[in-house]
Amino acid sequence: MNSFSALCVLALILIMVSHFVQAQDSPADYLKGQNAARSAVTKVKIPDLVWDNKVAAFANNYANQRKDCQLVHSGTDRYGENIAMSSGEMFGTDAVTMWVNEKPYYDYDSNSCAEGQMCGHYTQVVWKNTVRIGCAKVRCDNGGTFITCNYDPPGNYIGERPY
Repeated sequence: MNSFSALCVLALILIMVSHFVQAQDSPADYLKGQNAARSAVTKVKIPDLVWDNKVAAFANNYANQRKDCQLVHSGTDRYGENIAMSSGEMFGTDAVTMWVNEKPYYDYDSNSCAEGQMCGHYTQVVWKNTVRIGCAKVRCDNGGTFITCNYDPPGNYIGERPY
């Protein structure tokens, strides 16, 4: 293999790796896991979420304020919000998986979480009236990752069931 061929192979590998990494943070990837969770609800039909650039712009603006990697909500009433952070690299698909994995802790009949567990991220994901999302990710100043997804209209109203 000559040096030109080796360079072409290296360039192709870099393109493939770059595409793989980006694909884990693409709008489609944020949607895929959340829509799968919504489809898994059998009590009612919950419509798929769609990506919204306006909601994504809000998420991006807030994520850029969290480069300290503190797990703090934006405080907005306009959108629902799930956040996640990691001390190292984390992909959007990882955050979605964490939120969806709260499902076993949600009890529909009592509309509550199992004692000592969190399930509010899951209930926001499957909130029936939510139709649009936008998500963003930033690398924090300490090398960690902060991810936020915002939901329109918001959900997780106290006393109301998600579906």
